[in-house]
Amino acid sequence: MTKKILEQLKEKLLVLDGGMGTELQKKGFTKGCPDELNIKDPALVKSVHKSYADAGANIIITNTFGANRIKLKEYKLQGKVKEINEAAVKNVRDSCPGCLVAGDIGPLGAYIEPLGALTFDKAYEAYAEQAKALAGADLLIIETVADIKILKAALIAAKQNSKLPVIVSMTFDKDRTVTGTDIETFVEIADSLGADVIGTNCTAGPKEHLEIVKEIAKHTNKPIITQPNAGLPKLVGNKTVFPVGASEFASFVPKFISAGANLMGGCCGTTPEHIAKLSEAVKDKKPKTRNIEPKTKLCSRLKSVVVGEEILIVGERINPTNKADFSAELKAGKTNYIRKQALTQVSEGASFLDINVGLPGTDEVANLKKAVDAVQNIVDIPLVLDTSNPEALEAALKQCAGKPLINSVYGSEKSLNSVLPLAKKYGACILVLTLEKALPKSVEERISVAKKIIKKAEEIGIRKQDIIVDCVVTTIATHPENEQIILDSVKEIKKLGYKTLLGISNISYGLPNRSEINSKFFTKAAKAGLDLAILNPLDKVFQENTEIKIKKIEVKVDYDNLSIEQQLHQAILYGDKDNIAPIVSKALEKLETFKVNDILIDALTEVGEKFDKKEYFLPQVLLSADAMKNAFEVLKKKIEKQAGHEKGVVILATVENDIHDIGKNIVKAVFESHNLKVIDLGKDVSASKIVEAAKKHNAKLIGLSALMTTTAPEMEKVIKALKDAHIHIPVLAGGAVITLDYAHKIKAHYAEDAIKAAKRALELIEK
Repeated sequence: MTKKILEQLKEKLLVLDGGMGTELQKKGFTKGCPDELNIKDPALVKSVHKSYADAGANIIITNTFGANRIKLKEYKLQGKVKEINEAAVKNVRDSCPGCLVAGDIGPLGAYIEPLGALTFDKAYEAYAEQAKALAGADLLIIETVADIKILKAALIAAKQNSKLPVIVSMTFDKDRTVTGTDIETFVEIADSLGADVIGTNCTAGPKEHLEIVKEIAKHTNKPIITQPNAGLPKLVGNKTVFPVGASEFASFVPKFISAGANLMGGCCGTTPEHIAKLSEAVKDKKPKTRNIEPKTKLCSRLKSVVVGEEILIVGERINPTNKADFSAELKAGKTNYIRKQALTQVSEGASFLDINVGLPGTDEVANLKKAVDAVQNIVDIPLVLDTSNPEALEAALKQCAGKPLINSVYGSEKSLNSVLPLAKKYGACILVLTLEKALPKSVEERISVAKKIIKKAEEIGIRKQDIIVDCVVTTIATHPENEQIILDSVKEIKKLGYKTLLGISNISYGLPNRSEINSKFFTKAAKAGLDLAILNPLDKVFQENTEIKIKKIEVKVDYDNLSIEQQLHQAILYGDKDNIAPIVSKALEKLETFKVNDILIDALTEVGEKFDKKEYFLPQVLLSADAMKNAFEVLKKKIEKQAGHEKGVVILATVENDIHDIGKNIVKAVFESHNLKVIDLGKDVSASKIVEAAKKHNAKLIGLSALMTTTAPEMEKVIKALKDAHIHIPVLAGGAVITLDYAHKIKAHYAEDAIKAAKRALELIEK
C-alpha cells in the first residue's frame, strides 16, 4: 500500500478532506470529546466524511485528532484508545468506500521536557499506542504539530510501530513554529526520520501556505502536502467567520502545483464546498517534478547548518579529559562549565559543539542528558554526541531537539550493531571512524574500513548525506609519513562522495609546539577538501598560525569579568536558572533589594523584546521565566519584609468546555516571574468557580484563556457572572482565537502573548 500511494503521488495530485471540527459544530456538536463520537454517534461522523467524499476528496482523514491517551485522559477515556481509533477507521471505510483512509494523529496538548513536564518516552508511548490502533488505515497523518520534539516523538513512534506511509505536517507562524523551528530544519528532520510526505497545515490561509510550500520544496524531493485554513478566524458576535470562500481558496491551486504541492486539502473553516472547488481545480493537472540535490545538514531546534560549503569547526572543549574543574562539576551534577564553554566556543567560531561527559564513577546517562539540555538551551548550534555508551547515546538522542552527529561508529560488530540502529531510528548523522581493531596504517586500510561501515549503514536505510567519515588522525611524532596518508585518505573519501572530519590535535601528540603544528596541519587538511575539524577554537596560537579564517561573534559569558549588575542581567537573558540564586545573593550584599528586582525585571523585559523581534522563541522565554522564579525565591523574603506582599493575586483559568492549557501554563510561569501570585484553576473551569476563587483569594485580576472558537463566548459569561457578584476587577483575555476587537466587545483587556500579558497585568493591578 505504501508503494501504491507514493507511486500515485508521482503521477497525479490527490485531494484531502477539509475541516472536521467546524463541520461537527454546524451539525450540533458543541460539547464533549469529538473523538468519542466515533463510538458514541458514528452516524454524525460518517455524515461529515461522506460530504467530503461526495465533494471529490481522494483521502479522508479519521476523526482521531485527539485520540491519544494523554488527550483522552481529559475526558476519562484513556482506556478507549484502541476502540476509538479502530472505530474511526471503520467509519471512513463504511461511509467512503472509494477513498483512502488517513489515520489522524494530532499534538498531545503538552510539551516535552524541558519546555514541559512530558518525557520523550511518555510522548513516544502515547503515539505508538495510537499508531498501532490505526493499523487498519491506508496511511498515517501527523498534523498541527508546533514543536519539533513532539514531531520527532510522533514520527519515530509511527515508523517503529506501523508499516503505513506517514505524512507529517507542521504549523508555522509565518516562517517559524512558536518554539522557533524554521521550515528548512523541520523538513530536514522529518526527511531524515523517514517521513514519506512533508508539509504544513492550519497556520493561516492559502496565501500564507503558498510561501511555506515554496520553502519546503527547496529542501526535499519528498511529496508535499498543504492544508490551509479558510483564512484566520474572526469572532463576529458569537459567530466564527472564516474570510476565504471556496472559489478564492481553489484559485490558489495552480500556484500550489507550481510551488511543488502533491496533496491539497483544507483545515479549519474549510467545508465540502471548498473541497469540491479544490477537487475541480486539480482535475487533469500533474504534479511538478523536483530534483533537489541532497545536502549534509546538522540541525539545532532553531537552525540547520550545511556541511561541505566551507570548512566548519567542531568545538572540542566540553570533554573532562585533563580538566579537573569540569570533572568536579560532573560529579556534583552541575553544568556551569558546560554552559560557559558552549558560549565561549561559539563566540570563537565553533559551528558545532562536541559533548563528551564520560567520566569513570559518574552517571553518564544522566550527565549527557543534562549536558544536552544545558547546551541547546543557551546556544543555537547543532550538537555532536560523543559517547561509546549506547544507553547514554539513546538518552541524549531523545533529549536533542535537533538533528545531531553521533561521534562515532567504528568497524567492530558491537559498535555497528549498537550505533547504526540508533542513528537510523532517531534520524541522526553518523561519524564513521575508519578504525576496526588496530590503528589503520595506510590509505587503503582507512578506505576499506570506511566502505565496510558505509555499506552496513546504507543497508539499514541511513542516507548517504547523513554519513561523515573521520579518516583517523595519528601522530607524526614517530611516523612523519602519517600526515600525507591522512590527507590522501581525505581526498579518496571525498571522491566517493562523502563529507569528512578530522580530530586535528591528534597529529601533534607527543610533540612540543603543538598549537603551531596543529594549525599548519589544519591548513593543509582544508586545502585537501576537509569539511569539519574538531579542535579548540580558543587556542590563540593556533588561530594566529592558520591561513583559514574562523568567523567569530561577540558573546558576554564570563560572569567573573562582569559587574554584579551585568551578571544579574545576563543570567536572566540566558535563562541561567542553575546559577541565578547565588548571583542574586551576592548582589543583595551590595545593592538594595528593589534595585536587584528592577535589574531582573529589565532583563526579562529585554527577553520579551527579543521574543517580539523573533530573536528569541518560546524555549528561551520559558527558561528566562524559570531563572526569574529562582531569583525571586531569594528576593522574596526581603521584599516581604520591606513591602509586605507580592504585587497581587491573579486567577488564571481556561474557560468552560475548553481543555487546552499550554498557553495558560506559559502565562502562569511568566506571571510568577513578575512577582504575581497565581491561583491556577486549570482548564474547563465554570464561571461560578472563577467567581468563587476571586472572592476567596481577593484577586486583583482574572486571566481567561480560550483556544477554541466555540468556547470563546464562555469568557463573556464569566464577565457577566463577576458583574452579578459585584466583583469589579479587570479581566485579561487571551488565546489563539481571541482578538483585540473581541476582547473590547466583551469588556475585557487583551494581550497577544505571555510577556505582554505580564506587563499588562501589572499595569492593570497598579492602576
